[in-house]
Amino acid sequence: MKRPLAWTRVIVCGIIAVAALIHYRPMFVVTAAMFAEPLEDMSHGWLVPLFSLYVLWRQRHALREAAGRPDRVGAVWVALFLVIAWFGSRGGQSRMEQVSFIGLVWSVPYALWGRRVERLMRFPAVFLFFTVPLSSFLDFFTIHLRLVTSVLATGILNGLGLAVERSGTALFSRVPGGSFNVDVADPCSGIRSLFALMALTAAYAYFSQRSLWRKWALFACSLPIAMIGNMVRIMSICLIARWFGQEAATGYYHDYSGYVVFLVGVLLMVQAGDWIGKGEKGGKGENAERGTQNAECGTQNAECGTQNAEQRSGGGMWIVCGVCAAVLAVFAANRAMPPAVYDDASFIAKTLPERVGVFTGWKPLFCHNPQCLQGGEEPAGATEAEPAQRCPGCGGALFPISLGEASELPRDTVILKRTYRSVDGVSYAVSVVLGGRSRSSIHRAELCLPAQGYVMLDAERLDLRVAGRAPLRVRSIRAARPGGGEMQLLYWFMSRERESCSHMERIWLDVWDRSIHNRINRWVMVAVNVASGLATPEQVEAFEAFLSELYPALMVGR
Repeated sequence: MKRPLAWTRVIVCGIIAVAALIHYRPMFVVTAAMFAEPLEDMSHGWLVPLFSLYVLWRQRHALREAAGRPDRVGAVWVALFLVIAWFGSRGGQSRMEQVSFIGLVWSVPYALWGRRVERLMRFPAVFLFFTVPLSSFLDFFTIHLRLVTSVLATGILNGLGLAVERSGTALFSRVPGGSFNVDVADPCSGIRSLFALMALTAAYAYFSQRSLWRKWALFACSLPIAMIGNMVRIMSICLIARWFGQEAATGYYHDYSGYVVFLVGVLLMVQAGDWIGKGEKGGKGENAERGTQNAECGTQNAECGTQNAEQRSGGGMWIVCGVCAAVLAVFAANRAMPPAVYDDASFIAKTLPERVGVFTGWKPLFCHNPQCLQGGEEPAGATEAEPAQRCPGCGGALFPISLGEASELPRDTVILKRTYRSVDGVSYAVSVVLGGRSRSSIHRAELCLPAQGYVMLDAERLDLRVAGRAPLRVRSIRAARPGGGEMQLLYWFMSRERESCSHMERIWLDVWDRSIHNRINRWVMVAVNVASGLATPEQVEAFEAFLSELYPALMVGR
């Protein structure tokens, strides 16, 4: 019975591999596009699978010797990752599909060949997680990382005698003949170099350290190493700006200064590995660990010997066949399911009101001439009979949305905008984005603000009192343009049945509806730019009164 089981497992593994390549093909395409996306900066992702394959090739003899009986626990893990695969595919979430694929790479061999193979598969499978793009989801972390980097760089530069002042994440010097202004923006926060250095450190630790705790200790050093490397990069940009001018520092040198991070990072990584690995070779700790490993292997061999009866009884064959049937069933059911139904029920007014309490609304207008991009405003009460306004810069036509919104967002995206002003000078710029079938209609403000030249200072959640309903929870972002004043942006998301200020929660709700209810809900993002901010209780109270008037006029049939 043992020989047929061995051949059956190989055949089943091959069938599952072919089925996975077919099922995950769209995910592979999206992942490859992510690797080329500047926002994610995942160019190191191409090397990650190659390294995992190299590790497996080095372990090929150990894998062959470690093959044991099929394991029920591995089959349970396969079932869990198949559930994730279902939600990822039906929900259109390529990152969830990546997690399920990596999980199956680990759990299928675990189920077919047992625990000893699972342990050898653990590192190459986990290493594949460095292909999952996460930079655009960690804005809450990058804000603090940028602040820490700018504070440390400012302190060291001042200690070196270079007079530098800090405002938020911006560093500037007003020394005559050497003035400069450098902002630690999101791409310079270090989060992107962090992922690449984490992958490099994990690979280096795997080969350079023998004991498990030393490998983890070196891997844990990747975070401070990346921060130090990024801090050195920021300092070098400031020094170049001081010696050769702002244009030289933020131009050619800035584009290639990322290599400074990796040069410093690699040197620190090697040195840290040398410190951590001292005394390991030939030491008592290593001998004790090897003795423990040998004892563990002996225990595993004894365990395999006592469980051969189950193999001969055919229990292993049932696990193998069950795993194969489950994988093929989930993949086939996903392809057989009809497309999700688009819920286009309207719950948002077609236009924003011209007046909200004491506020009068003006429609912003945008020029689509790339060489001009000026704009204007349409006053409240304007009629279609009035002549269309022309761009004050180029004389061309003006449009209700910007050129970027018109060219980048899907065609079924609806955008409503008005700037509300009161006689006492208070101004609220309201933007309502009604998404379509694609989730790309709606982007978090954390992604859009840097592209508009803003520097994010902090972010938090606020509960606002709105008349006639429960407190409205919004996400608040304080931002500023270099050389300009601060602003405060508040936003939240709504569907016909749900409401949230969390982008991640909105994604999970959307995945659930697509996967379980086979329905695509239309989501709305409401954003309000408060130019004066909400620094005092009076400002918060005035804004809550404005929302109490706007909210009922905005909602229809909800």
